[in-house]
Amino acid sequence: MALPPLLDRGRGRGLALVAALTLVQGVAAGAAAFATRALFEAMQSGGALPPIGLVVLGGAGGLIATTRIAARYLGEGIGQDYARQIRAALFEHAAHMPASAVAERRAGYMSLRFVGDMTAFRNWLGLGLPRLVAGAVLIPTMLVVLWLLNPVFAMAVVPVFGITLFAITLGGMRLIPLQRRLRVRRARIAADMAERMPLAPQLDRLGRRGKELAHLDKRTTAMIRAALRHRLSAETVNALPDLAAGLAAALVILTGHRAGLGTGDIAAALAVLGLLLSPLRDLGGVWNHRAAFRAAAIKAQAALSRQKRDLYRAGQSLSKGTVDVTFEDVVLPSGQVLSLHAKGGTETCLPIGEVDAKAVSDMLLGLDTPSAGRILLSGVDLRDLSRGSLRRHVHSVSSSPELLQGSLRRALLMGCDTRPEDATLEHLARDVGLGPLLDRLGGLDGTVLEGGKNLTHTERLALGIVRIKLLPPKLLLLGLEVDDGMRMRLRGHLPKRGATILRLGGAERYTSSAA
Repeated sequence: MALPPLLDRGRGRGLALVAALTLVQGVAAGAAAFATRALFEAMQSGGALPPIGLVVLGGAGGLIATTRIAARYLGEGIGQDYARQIRAALFEHAAHMPASAVAERRAGYMSLRFVGDMTAFRNWLGLGLPRLVAGAVLIPTMLVVLWLLNPVFAMAVVPVFGITLFAITLGGMRLIPLQRRLRVRRARIAADMAERMPLAPQLDRLGRRGKELAHLDKRTTAMIRAALRHRLSAETVNALPDLAAGLAAALVILTGHRAGLGTGDIAAALAVLGLLLSPLRDLGGVWNHRAAFRAAAIKAQAALSRQKRDLYRAGQSLSKGTVDVTFEDVVLPSGQVLSLHAKGGTETCLPIGEVDAKAVSDMLLGLDTPSAGRILLSGVDLRDLSRGSLRRHVHSVSSSPELLQGSLRRALLMGCDTRPEDATLEHLARDVGLGPLLDRLGGLDGTVLEGGKNLTHTERLALGIVRIKLLPPKLLLLGLEVDDGMRMRLRGHLPKRGATILRLGGAERYTSSAA
């Protein structure tokens, strides 16, 4: 999957409008330069100041300010829109990846993907490209204005600005590898901190505090070196326009004096140079934004290139009635090969370990696919079933249900097609033993913290039972933490026609009995 096109969804038209606004700035700056010359000539001759010159000079300033604000505002909107599209593309792709592949990514790495990289994408479209467009419009326009004031001015400064632009380009190209190295160092520190901060007390107890601080300090030192190298190069590129402006101003005064031009011409040329300095300075920042964008784009492209789950191929639905489950030579993470048939409406305990149980649960829920072999539900390859069919008919009960921070109501209804009245939902929750939780949180509007941190082990299990009552499954997966008492309670909430139950893990408990 490729990155979204830069100029998609009207962004190309937006940049064209930025160019038009910038051109208006250039025209206004040219008018201001000629008005400045007329005013200086009037002062030199001792005559009255022409009112039109004052009006043009003041109006040009207002127009330049207004169009610059509008261009920057429009550029920010373009950048934010592109960041939103990138963010959606990354999330969409991650949603289609195997759960095991997503779980392998470090938390710090994933947070940077959606924070640091989004800033780089937004800044390139919101600041970098609009300023590049502004420079491409304003710099030639200002040089034309210099030529119109007097060709000697343009001939004097064009070589200076040409060399400066070439030097900015060379320095800017060097920023790309420096930016990538800096971002790698920052990503490592962020990932290390995200991993160690929650374990800080435990690491201290184990006598690891000093070693971990030394590790972080080593990583920080490497990051600081990379940051300083990057800053030196970036500031050098940013300083080149100031150097060029000083040389150009000296050349304008010198050539104007030698050509016998009046102070009005020289003052107007200096005013143009002042306006030319702003877009030239912006070009240095453009390269920095470009470097950050390239580094982020490489990471994002790598993420979007990762293999998706091989699922939902044919979009089939499960047949009516109970569901048979067949494992045909399914290779598990431990290397065990699982071949087993569970008849519809029965309860079966799979003779597998804890790690393999998690993998089998992910496969049956449509979160992963077997590396070898296949799983059949009522004779249909699980990979050929639709997403909706798996979501409605295959459920799991464990102490790790899918939870997002938000209201208890949303936690109970997550994944359910129907939304009962609050009174009905609260009755269901109290019926499965969640009364104390409702009282503790203040009802259905109470907040469940990220990952259900404020829920007990039993409350997480009971939450899964409420979901089962709202969306009765044909196939129910029970984790190792579901004891016999909880299992008997579950039976009262399953469809009367009988659901197939798979108890995941525990070879010593392997049984098979009719529902």
